[in-house]
This record gives sequence, C-alpha cells and structure tokens, in this order.
Amino acid sequence: MKILPGCCGKTESNGRATLPPEETIRAQADYMKAVSDPARIRIIYALKDGELCVCEIMARLEMPQTMVSHHCKILKIAGIVSDRKLGKWVYYFLADRRALDMLKTLYNEG
Repeated sequence: MKILPGCCGKTESNGRATLPPEETIRAQADYMKAVSDPARIRIIYALKDGELCVCEIMARLEMPQTMVSHHCKILKIAGIVSDRKLGKWVYYFLADRRALDMLKTLYNEG
C-alpha cells in the first residue's frame, strides 16, 4: 500500500501484513459486542461460581425474566454461556471463561 507523500518519510507500507485475517477480526468484534453491555457483564460475573437458573439470575440482578433471557441468548450465541434445560427450567453456565478472565484483567481483579 502506498503511503501519502511526506507521511513519516516512508514510501511503502506492508499495512495488512501484520493484521489477523478479516474473519478473525469480525469474530473478535462480535465477541466484544456480546460483552459490551453492563447487564451481560453482570450475568457473566453472576455465573462465575457455577450455573444458575434464570430465576436465580433474575433475583441476583433484579432484572425481569424477558431481559435476562434476551441477554443470555446474546451471550449464548457468542459462545460465552451455555444452557441446559431441566423440565421447564433453564440453567445457564459459563461455557467460555475467557470473557470473565478478560473482565478481571481489565481491572486487575484476582
């Protein structure tokens, strides 16, 4: 890729040569979007010690069932949480602890 004349004294740049493939970048952006909502961050922290029924998440986060289900669905699509059904109850658990690890790393939590 040509660099604009007078820009940093170089004439060529290998630009994308050091970037991951576009597919990887898009997948990372989608993952980050899933984690970018405060309610979803709260759900991730709520699930850090093990699975919880939707009603338990509702109580801990003081959030209506429709909102809990909506946010859990987004986290599930991103592969961050998974669920299991037991009768009419749905239990969620962390399927990918990297989201929790990433959040902890951001604020130097143990």
